[in-house]
Amino acid sequence: MGSRNKGVDYPKHTLWYRFTLWVLGYCLIIAICIKRFNIRTERYEGKIERPYVLTYNHICDYDFLGVLNSMRYYGRFIISDALLRKRSLRWLLKVGTNGIYRRKGESADDAIEAAKATVAKGINVNMAAEGEECPNGVTAEIRKRTGQMIKDLDVDLITFRMDGGYFLKPKWADHRSGGPLTGKVINIYKKEDLEKMTVEQINDIIYKDLYVNHYEWNREHRVVYDRECRAEHMERLVFRCPKCMKDGHLHSHVDVLSCDSCGYSVSVDEYGFFDKDAIFDNLYDWDMWQRSELVKESQTWEDDPDLVIASDEHCILKVMSGDNAVVLDDDVTISMTHDEITIKGGSTDMHFPLKDRINIVAVRGGCGITYDGKYYRVEPKTPSCMRRYRTILRIIRKEKYLG
Repeated sequence: MGSRNKGVDYPKHTLWYRFTLWVLGYCLIIAICIKRFNIRTERYEGKIERPYVLTYNHICDYDFLGVLNSMRYYGRFIISDALLRKRSLRWLLKVGTNGIYRRKGESADDAIEAAKATVAKGINVNMAAEGEECPNGVTAEIRKRTGQMIKDLDVDLITFRMDGGYFLKPKWADHRSGGPLTGKVINIYKKEDLEKMTVEQINDIIYKDLYVNHYEWNREHRVVYDRECRAEHMERLVFRCPKCMKDGHLHSHVDVLSCDSCGYSVSVDEYGFFDKDAIFDNLYDWDMWQRSELVKESQTWEDDPDLVIASDEHCILKVMSGDNAVVLDDDVTISMTHDEITIKGGSTDMHFPLKDRINIVAVRGGCGITYDGKYYRVEPKTPSCMRRYRTILRIIRKEKYLG
């Protein structure tokens, strides 16, 4: 295990990782974390044929603990290599885990090859089928290649859904609440039955089993998630004011999200909802509305390809080198038109034509751009909704899912 530049993460040192999982994991670290983060997933007591692939909904930083709390079988997680960039975690991860690391924006080929080698050794594979942590509290569309990978692995499929974890610590927030995070095994599909399904059918059953709208869930259950600074950094997700229709004027402070252009403001309660008189009472509906507004504007972009659709000033530009992010320029402006993305600064003048092979992914606090074999990160110095660049690209490409 190591840098993503090394290609396929083949399974190795299996006995060591089994040992560390049981002795250091279940008996010490995981046990402490489960109590600290209020993980209440149900322990699965049934008989399971191994190896298997387990898919779960990616709702927060701690959802893997929910899986480990319920499924006491050794397995490798397919996860983002972003964790390796945190120097405080890198050594611990390399010594204590044997993850299958995938860089956001890159091809899934290496991860799929690693998964095949893993099940061939009788080791389970655990994966978040959405590919990223849900930003707005609702399960995203399943990655298209998931169904094909499961068919190719020729093992049983387990679906594991978790509820409440989104409010434990949303992707856009820095503080966490006291939980809880609940969850359980939803279904087990035998490989013989999966063989008869199409790739689309497999993706559909995974999506159906993992789907949860956390706002509708908590509208019914009314669980308190009283987090410090409940509205903090919501502007990482929502960018358009529903009252004045302007972009980039939303700012959060403690429990309030407000627009500095028209004065519109909402406060967030202990259940995660906005005021009763708010235009939208939850973040998901707000997000869906602003996406629909972008779709309405897409013809204008096409008619005027030089029109700037989105831009952010005073950003930091980085390029990935192995496990490390190297700063290229500490003050750049990123802008996007129908035809290209440009990044300009004191020492930077980069152009990424959208007709070329380019991919944009949302990362916490910024966005990632894969182009010409390199992976760049653009991070604003103040909170901003950088994931809108990804949404705009998908609208331009007329893709079905606009997450």
